[in-house]
Amino acid sequence: MKFPGAIFYLSFLVACAFTAPARAASPAGGVAVPTNVAPVLEKYCFKCHKGDDAEADVRLNTLSSLEKGPFLNVLNKAESQLFFSMMPPVDARQPTSEERQLLFAWVKGELRKNNASELDLKARFPDAGNWVDHRTLFNGSVKDKPFSPARRWLVSPQIFWQRVFDVFGLEARERDNFKNGMFGITNPFVLPEHAGVRDYDLATLNGGHLLTMMGNAEWISKKQIRPALVKKGELKDKEFENKSDRFSPKLSPPAFEAIILKKTPPTDGEIQAAIQTQFARVLQRPPTAAELKQYAELTSTAIKMAGNTEGLRQMLAAVLLESEFVYRVEFGEGAPDAFGRRKLSPQEACFAIAYAIGDRNPDAALTAAAREGKLASKADYEREVRRMLADVKYNEGLVDPALGGKNLHSLVATHPKVIRFFREFFGYPMALRVFKDIHRSDGYYQNPDRGSSQTPGLLVNEADMFVDRIVREDKAVFENLLGSESYFVAPVEDAGKKIQGLNEVYEHFKDTNWRTDPKNKKKPPATLSPDDLAFLRKRLNYNSTERDLDTAMTHVEQFRKKGLNPNPIWSYPFGIHMLSRHANSYNIAPPAWEYPAQQPFKVENRKGILSHPAWLIAFSANTATDPVRRGKWVREKLLAGSVPDVPITVDAKIPDDPHKTLGERLKMVTNKEECWKCHQRMNPLGVPFEIFDDFGRFRTVESLEHPDNVVSKATSKYGGDVYKTAAFVSAGSVTGTGESAVDGEVKNALDLIGRLAKSERARQSIIRYAFRFYMGRNEMLSDSQTLIDADRAYLKSGGSFKEVIVSLLTSDSFIYRK
Repeated sequence: MKFPGAIFYLSFLVACAFTAPARAASPAGGVAVPTNVAPVLEKYCFKCHKGDDAEADVRLNTLSSLEKGPFLNVLNKAESQLFFSMMPPVDARQPTSEERQLLFAWVKGELRKNNASELDLKARFPDAGNWVDHRTLFNGSVKDKPFSPARRWLVSPQIFWQRVFDVFGLEARERDNFKNGMFGITNPFVLPEHAGVRDYDLATLNGGHLLTMMGNAEWISKKQIRPALVKKGELKDKEFENKSDRFSPKLSPPAFEAIILKKTPPTDGEIQAAIQTQFARVLQRPPTAAELKQYAELTSTAIKMAGNTEGLRQMLAAVLLESEFVYRVEFGEGAPDAFGRRKLSPQEACFAIAYAIGDRNPDAALTAAAREGKLASKADYEREVRRMLADVKYNEGLVDPALGGKNLHSLVATHPKVIRFFREFFGYPMALRVFKDIHRSDGYYQNPDRGSSQTPGLLVNEADMFVDRIVREDKAVFENLLGSESYFVAPVEDAGKKIQGLNEVYEHFKDTNWRTDPKNKKKPPATLSPDDLAFLRKRLNYNSTERDLDTAMTHVEQFRKKGLNPNPIWSYPFGIHMLSRHANSYNIAPPAWEYPAQQPFKVENRKGILSHPAWLIAFSANTATDPVRRGKWVREKLLAGSVPDVPITVDAKIPDDPHKTLGERLKMVTNKEECWKCHQRMNPLGVPFEIFDDFGRFRTVESLEHPDNVVSKATSKYGGDVYKTAAFVSAGSVTGTGESAVDGEVKNALDLIGRLAKSERARQSIIRYAFRFYMGRNEMLSDSQTLIDADRAYLKSGGSFKEVIVSLLTSDSFIYRK
């Protein structure tokens, strides 16, 4: 008989219940407009928002007569407009700062009094990160002491896998075998797909998580005891319920084995030892006295009902269902300081540091520091953070195991989480989610299909390598990420040696009968002598055969006709298939391209990650560029700005017109007064990127891709039609930085990027996003000193991102909870 284990699951269910969001009370009744607010409304707002023809159907002159519901609805619209400085319009009479503050304070106060502010509801979410005034954060005027709210933070998908591996005690090499997950486990956590920080402390456990974790606990607990059952003779070593699931730990922990192998009921000491072992493996801590007592009683009951093995397994599953297994707990401990803050407990600090630097549980040294009272001061934090950043082995692994497949082999880094920050910040992996018409690329671009990430996967790989190189050098990191002109394109290990080998093969065999019989393509040339075959294999590949000779010789011959060295990617027909896709993405016509054996190398008309095809494709539409999205990204990520959501009444669609460029058609809709107040924050920053098409190719004219404009039809199966072209506008402008060398007109994206790479505001904006990444939340005004210190650390170190990390992880925002 199996014990249902319902009591064991209770704490998990209760945790779900306690994290349910609170509901706002429904407002009711009417409200009068204060006498000092009414004149401000009349003076600046009634002109547009009065009577039957009021703009956006918002009437401010009738506020006092509205019921509470409609009244608060109008105030929510006004709050948004006031907050984003979009009301009154820029060409209208403007209130003084005192009048604006008075109006905003009243609107905000009425909404908060009724718990009805939509802005407050959104303020904790990622899209609202820039709502805190940038200048105030960095000008030193805020004297509040930093802290983070006390919290339970759901683990990320990456941390979840590492916790599972720790349950089985897998070593680093063994973990690599499960980089794509384990057969019987479903990861219950999925991060949103967007550019920017994705792992926030806002998510809570729900019923779906619970059901998934119950299935996971069942599978894990069975695997934990399997070696003991084999030893007992109840299972054969090669006996598995599912042939596709042949995983088995090498050993069951001795405490588990002792109970399973025992023919009589276990003693209290043996039960307690098993509970302590499971707590150590699952929760990385010993059970409290109360927990040990409760679990011992329940385990004894389960064993009486279902026997030693099943009773033990039920306990193992129950510990796996403790909410602490999927949460990071950070409440602080001890008496509050003079500012109401508590320091993280040594145990909490231990995990906070480990999960900030990587995905694995704390290493032995960090655990020992916490246990021995050596994780209490800022100096202690700094010692451990620097030690772990210097450790190139413990956290080494794939940047993101979930992002992979054929053509996209996730980069292996010493500190994957550091590279992951820049991946998320720039958002270039989103190129994998954009579908392209391959005919428009003359067949060079291939969409992900059948388990292969194809062209975008290759491009994301190259973008990863670009980022990884700059992060490893750790000098002027932000400036180089935005401004470096050196890239990796179809990189090959030992490229120079392989090019030399191809040339030697050609010289050796050029006067022999090396060609395949043209009448029988499957028939290779005459069999090579042992010496010739050994020569071929030594210079190409130890598995090379006579048939490979034709491919290699034809490849070299094609390049020599152009006066070029062969590229080392010769295993495809004529050796240029994969390379040409990259070359096309960089607007270099294949095959007339000298492969650069030494990489990275300078590519013309490129500057930094924002001109990399991976980023340009990620921020494009399926068949066109997307200057609005590109401009929005720059405004939000590099200029710490905000753009309001698109109103539901707006049909955000660019009209078709075969005679106009996309930029001209964009102007037709976004230059309208009601649209421009938002688009003026995006278009001038996105239009400069029109020098690149939606495949990321540099261009000097725009192809007017419309049936009316076809000049000539495609001449090959996957070729594209040729269209009429037109000149496009790439001029734009930067506003709002307050830096004379940055603000102003720009000629194109290269000009724009060059300015942003030197911008103080752009640097500080990236630091704000780094703060969110490592803290798991948006910054507050009280975090001002933390951000200022991180910025100073970056400048003082000559642009080291590691020093930014050290500064953040030793800050009061990281150490204290409130």
